[in-house]
Amino acid sequence: MTLAMALALSACGSGGEEQEQAAADPNAEAAARLHEAQPTSFRDATLLPEGSESGTYAELATVQYSEQVRESTEIDKPECVDAANRWGDLDSVRAAPASVAAYEWPGGSVSSVLVELDEEEAAEAMGVEPPSSCTTYSATYADGTSSEYGVRELDMPGIGDESRAFLVEVRTGDEASHMLSLLYRNGGLLGATSVLGSGDVAEYEDMLAGFTEAAIDRQGQMLE
Repeated sequence: MTLAMALALSACGSGGEEQEQAAADPNAEAAARLHEAQPTSFRDATLLPEGSESGTYAELATVQYSEQVRESTEIDKPECVDAANRWGDLDSVRAAPASVAAYEWPGGSVSSVLVELDEEEAAEAMGVEPPSSCTTYSATYADGTSSEYGVRELDMPGIGDESRAFLVEVRTGDEASHMLSLLYRNGGLLGATSVLGSGDVAEYEDMLAGFTEAAIDRQGQMLE
């Protein structure tokens, strides 16, 4: 289970809950600025406010839901839990202001994560890569169903100050889907764009690159 999959599967609480959390969160103001810097739309992908949130990274409902699923999932290679998003376990990331945004797209779903760090911390997060043993692994969930996973690096042009991209292929029974995820650094901002669904991988790569470039442009407009 990846953060992007958790984002796609869960709506992130009611407005009242978010307001209460924001009032007690020391990162609320900085996180709200990040949230304003998220694209409102891109091509035919439109923002889903009910599936988006901001605040301290570790306190986000999406992150906590993803962690709950991780804890209840048995993986034949434990080091491969959330293999493409291991950067989220860093203390610097968990304590930082963050925004997650979900988008409705006819081809599947799109998600965007922004985390505000300093450049050294963002560079450290970029260096956290999936273990080499995680090219294939299997997971069994709490309901007894299981999935086979395959992870490989995508050969894509660099975006922002530095970036890297992965394709996660998932097969559950007769159903197959894939998630393309691009992690990038824009100064001290750490960003992750993901595209999830069962559509054409080439189309998803185009959406992944185009959305991320548009996201960096908006960050330049909104955060300077």
